[in-house]
Amino acid sequence: MNDSTKKIIFTVLVGLPTLLVVWIFSLYFLGCGTNNSCSGISLPDLTPIPTLLPATLPAPKVGLDAVAAAPKCQIAALNLIGAWDSAGHAEKDTFSFTDVKGRNCTGTFKDDVQKLFLTPNLWYDGAPACITCHYADIAKSTKNMDLSSYAGILAGSNRLNGAAKGNDILGGGKWTDALLRKMLYAPNGKTEIGRPPMPLGRSATVPAYGPLISAGVPTGGEAAAAPSPTTPAETPTPEATAVAAADIARPSNPGGPGEAVKMAGDALVGEQIFVARCTPCHGEQGKNGIPNPGSDDGSVPALNPIDPTLISADPLIFSTNLDLFIEHGSTPAGPSPVIRMPAWGDQKLLSSQEIAHVIAYLISLNK
Repeated sequence: MNDSTKKIIFTVLVGLPTLLVVWIFSLYFLGCGTNNSCSGISLPDLTPIPTLLPATLPAPKVGLDAVAAAPKCQIAALNLIGAWDSAGHAEKDTFSFTDVKGRNCTGTFKDDVQKLFLTPNLWYDGAPACITCHYADIAKSTKNMDLSSYAGILAGSNRLNGAAKGNDILGGGKWTDALLRKMLYAPNGKTEIGRPPMPLGRSATVPAYGPLISAGVPTGGEAAAAPSPTTPAETPTPEATAVAAADIARPSNPGGPGEAVKMAGDALVGEQIFVARCTPCHGEQGKNGIPNPGSDDGSVPALNPIDPTLISADPLIFSTNLDLFIEHGSTPAGPSPVIRMPAWGDQKLLSSQEIAHVIAYLISLNK
């Protein structure tokens, strides 16, 4: 090994440790100066942590308590649209409806009705939203109709060449005449006008009036009372289903609507059942009830015309009002009425389908 190589090795072995020591001392003196406690370091001013005030708000409610604090009404989708239309189809004003539990409720177009046109998977699993086919570009949308906005719904269908107004789909506020209803109402999977029911792909298993949805809020008195925290909100108690607006007749026996209100009835078949089962007390075509000693009225109520408080432009409400009496029966007011309304449904005297037929017949008598 020559002298040059030895010098290089010596320099590296001595120089590297020396550089390391110098670097460490440089860091120390630059950071701490001559004070080995490093107290000379200038620290930024610290912001003191404020004293926290004790919480005064109530603990948030969860589960059934939360549901009870903000109850929602339940109604078939088609009947919700019908109630809005019949009330004048306003954009911002509230409208009233009665839900399936017999409660008085209010809703608005924006919060309750509009979502029925905007939401996919609402009418059935996999259902497209209405605006999939009926959107703002009316030149390309199906039937040149826009269901994506309030203005578009009022403008109607077949707005050819970009016309501001087309065919009215709301029946001028008469829901039974509305084209929209005729396209959505589908007993047994078929519409009244022979066209496939909307939304497209809808099967006969979807209820005629569409799915049951949560909408609006209950209003007024007992009818708006929230469900008991110990009872699931979707399962009404007999007391809750029996309570309705004070001016609507209700049977003496408690209970909610049966399966018949979800079924399509045939008025002609219902007439045959009525003749066999109901005529002996209510008279031919329900026009004259027989005497009922011991009752306040003195006779069995006539059903043609029927108690006007039971009639509703909403077919589901009308059906429910009738079904409560047929399902559960009723004892007339009075000290000792001889004749009592049988519980045709509860006692299995009539099937749900037979009750649906009778309801259809009674509605036909009171149109």
